[in-house]
Amino acid sequence: MSDWTPAAGCTLILAAGQGQRYRQHSGEDKLLAPSSNAESTSVPILLATLRACAGLTERCVLVLPDDQPARLKFAEQHAPALGIELLCISSNGLGHSLAQAVAATGSSTGWLVVLADMPYIQTATWQRMAQAIQPHALAAPTFQGRRGHPRIIGSHYASYLRELQGDQGAQELFALSAVQEIAVEDRGILLDIDVPTDRLAP
Repeated sequence: MSDWTPAAGCTLILAAGQGQRYRQHSGEDKLLAPSSNAESTSVPILLATLRACAGLTERCVLVLPDDQPARLKFAEQHAPALGIELLCISSNGLGHSLAQAVAATGSSTGWLVVLADMPYIQTATWQRMAQAIQPHALAAPTFQGRRGHPRIIGSHYASYLRELQGDQGAQELFALSAVQEIAVEDRGILLDIDVPTDRLAP
């Protein structure tokens, strides 16, 4: 990303979930697990996402749970060197995490909202989405007609976001006709990691 100029706005990397489905299969924190099924050459899922998001926007914040010391320790080892801030919260779901992150960061432009367990998104897609941040923007990438992540939410919607609770994310916003769909040739926008078999070969 050496020729990239950070876009206006703030990237929010949401990493405050418990990852229960992954833990039930392997007993480990999925964000600290290898990002591919070739474990000897793979970086942890969270680190892959941090590296992908570093420098995309003027500000980048990693949202962490306050009850996961191993995840926090890992983040403290890697995020600051990438210019990524840490925000520890007590969360009752994805929507609640997003609400607290928006309240804590503020932005006159908007947010690039990232799910931490999606390490397969291409650099060009990240950059294209970051460039779409605007105060009134609602934007989602699409691959073969299917919407994925990350999502753009403009600062115009800040009041709505600050009221979110539980696992109810911003789905209601993205049911509006105002959503801009950005077509990309990148299947990674659809690939999150819920269980160990979701990891791909390098």
